[in-house]
Amino acid sequence: MRRRKTKRFKRKWTRRWDPVLLQWRILDTARYYRRLTVRQLYYILISRFGYPSSLKFYKFYDALLVDMRRLNPTLAAKFTDPTRHFTPAPLAYHEVELWVESFSIRNFVRDLASRYRLSIQVLRGFASLSMYQAALQRAEKQGVKMILYIGDFGPSGLLIDRIAQEEMGMKVHRIALTMEQIKRLRPPSIPVNKKDPRAKDYIPKYGDRRWQVEGLRPRTLYRILEEEIRKHVPPEYLVEAETVERAARMAPRALEACVYEAPFINMIVSAVEVYQMSVWECF
Repeated sequence: MRRRKTKRFKRKWTRRWDPVLLQWRILDTARYYRRLTVRQLYYILISRFGYPSSLKFYKFYDALLVDMRRLNPTLAAKFTDPTRHFTPAPLAYHEVELWVESFSIRNFVRDLASRYRLSIQVLRGFASLSMYQAALQRAEKQGVKMILYIGDFGPSGLLIDRIAQEEMGMKVHRIALTMEQIKRLRPPSIPVNKKDPRAKDYIPKYGDRRWQVEGLRPRTLYRILEEEIRKHVPPEYLVEAETVERAARMAPRALEACVYEAPFINMIVSAVEVYQMSVWECF
């Protein structure tokens, strides 16, 4: 995984909170836990060592912890992110995963992804380091080669899939929302938040409007997503997966119907053979 540049700590922060002492306290605290979340450790440090419950301290602590976890795999392995859900598809096509910016998009596309055997990862905006590390382990184990991304078109939305591509070291292909789709379909827009620090680079290129995925009509969005997803999932894999599921469903029913009658015994044997052959070919 490529190391991303992190912001240097502001001097007033380092004078206020000694980073070396905070590092030691993080390591000393984490060794007593098998599983932690970033926010859980934050509250532990506040309660035990009197650090302020403030946004400034949280940003300082979070930036320091990110660097520590990138350099220390043992520490990184302790952290998990339960807020960014991964939904595996039945008999998933592991070479491609579908990543979405929000839960609302996940709920809309869940049945479509299941039909095309794609697992879904919810990012909830800018994803956490814990989520990326879990995704990298999954990609190495299952052979993920590409990520299809669905997200809003705006100053922050455009940056999310770029960061994902840097962290994952693989192709992240945005299938919605794109500028070509915006020009062709003309969905409703909303003003760019001028206070967003990314707006100064976005406005000269795209103007002072931004677009959300949910702005497209449901049928239009569904059609776009299905057309894009179909390009990346081999139809023969879908046929094989359906054969495996059908064989798995047929074998128990045949067994319950009549174990001792020859026709049903032949049906069971055939179903098991098809199941085994399909599993071997698919996996």
